[in-house]
Amino acid sequence: MKPYFLKMVAPVPKIESFHCALFVGPHPDDIEVGAGATVSRLVSLGIKVFFVIVTDGGAGSFNGQCNIDDLIKTRRQEALNSASHLGVDDTIFLNFPDGAKYDVWDVSVKLAEVMIKIKPDIVFCPDPDLPSEVHPDHIKTGQAVKYAMLISSSPLVLRRNLIHVETDSLVNFNKTLAFFYTHRPNKYLPLTNEDVIKANQSILLHKSQFQEHDLSWKMLNKYLSYRRKRFGNLLHPKCDGFFVLGPIHQHSFPEINHY
Repeated sequence: MKPYFLKMVAPVPKIESFHCALFVGPHPDDIEVGAGATVSRLVSLGIKVFFVIVTDGGAGSFNGQCNIDDLIKTRRQEALNSASHLGVDDTIFLNFPDGAKYDVWDVSVKLAEVMIKIKPDIVFCPDPDLPSEVHPDHIKTGQAVKYAMLISSSPLVLRRNLIHVETDSLVNFNKTLAFFYTHRPNKYLPLTNEDVIKANQSILLHKSQFQEHDLSWKMLNKYLSYRRKRFGNLLHPKCDGFFVLGPIHQHSFPEINHY
């Protein structure tokens, strides 16, 4: 059977068709850079949106003499300001050490607990299989989300990881996974100019990382503009692109890589 026919019977879900979205970022600014305009679009559609930030952001400076504890506090507040600007319902910090050693499975268990509490029907995170990615926090975050999708969907796996739920009905068996920072998008979300403006404003609220008149921000802004246009089309000039896996695609379904 050709992938074309499989795509008809097991299609890629529409990003805007869900009710509750969870965005998982490695650092305090990654969600906004990777999918901030999508967050704005989903919020405007009435979809509940939650953020989880995996690391504490304590390595987010090129000043080797800065106080790490102060930087963590600053970046946490910046993340809260940015999420509020985008209309996010809540932001959760897991506080794993930015740029240091931690175990992917430990992150997965924490994320599974969050998923059980929030009950998202779509989860966004960086693509851990992006061939050019070298940042361990990005790779670990994507891997941890993949594992958490399974953990949070299996009552017995939950028990074996000492995660207690009152009843099996608390477990959401049907979560879609969407990767940003990806080289293999298979689904695109049309954006408005307002979404783009709001996303850019939210990035600039991470003032310890971006300043409006700095060359680094100008370069990033141009790149994001190029990326949205590259994912767009004649009908929708600006889009965000994601590699999306519906529940059926997440286990033993290699054809999704050829959709």
